[in-house]
Parts: sequence; structure tokens; C-alpha cells
Amino acid sequence: MDHYQYLILMGACLAVTAPLEVLGARVYRRPARLVRAVLPVAAVFLIWDALAVAGGVWTYNPRYVTGLRLPFRIPVEELVFFLVIPVCGILTYAGVQAVAGRWHARRSRPPQPRPRTRPRPSRAAPRRERPERPEREERAVRAERAVRS
Repeated sequence: MDHYQYLILMGACLAVTAPLEVLGARVYRRPARLVRAVLPVAAVFLIWDALAVAGGVWTYNPRYVTGLRLPFRIPVEELVFFLVIPVCGILTYAGVQAVAGRWHARRSRPPQPRPRTRPRPSRAAPRRERPERPEREERAVRAERAVRS
């Protein structure tokens, strides 16, 4: 079981980030774009690892690798790592962008008018009726009468 631990961990990383595709990441729907993003970086790091292994700077614990090796004594798990982790990172980034974009779109939309419903009866105490105020003209007439007298 220990020999497959690393591969199981890489599978778990893919499984954990897979739901982000459903949330709108759209990473797997554009495979050519994904390949262009991941393969050049994976190639650079594989060359770097090959040089480190050849120079005796870097080793792999045989307990945790399957024993399948690529050229230059690189375990197959290392290739899987350089492919899976960037894919998971891209999925996470794209998933967060998609969710944040939807959230921002909802927040920036103008408020929708509420549908009209029957008015609710007021629970407040009834207001006292105020006597009607005289109109402007009536006030003017009264003021004139007061001045004449």
C-alpha cells in the first residue's frame, strides 16, 4: 500500500478539485488550453529533477514510489505530480473566478421591484385625524379682512 500512497494522494487532489468544474471553472472543457498551460512547466521541472537526480542532490524514497521509472531515473509519480498539481491549481483559480464573478454580477445588478401584494393591515395604533388646514386663498382672504378691520 505504501508504494501507491503518492499516486493515491494525487488522485485525491483531483477528486477534491473536480467539483469546481461543475461550479463553472470550465478547465476540462478546454483541453488544448490546459495542455498549453501545464506541459511547458512540467517539462522544465522534469529536466530540473533529472539534473538534480543525476547530480545526487535529489532522491526518492523507494518505500513510497511504485518503482516505475522514466528516463533519467525519474519516478513516474514525479511526472504525475507535475501534471496533477498544476491542473488542481488552475481548477481552483478558475473556480474561484467563476463563483466570484457570479457573486459580483448579483451584487451589481439594480434591485428588482418587488411584486405587488395585498397591503398588510397596520398593527400600529390608528392615527388621529387632523383638521384640514385652510387653503392658501382662504388664508389670504382672512389676512385681508384682519387688515381692513
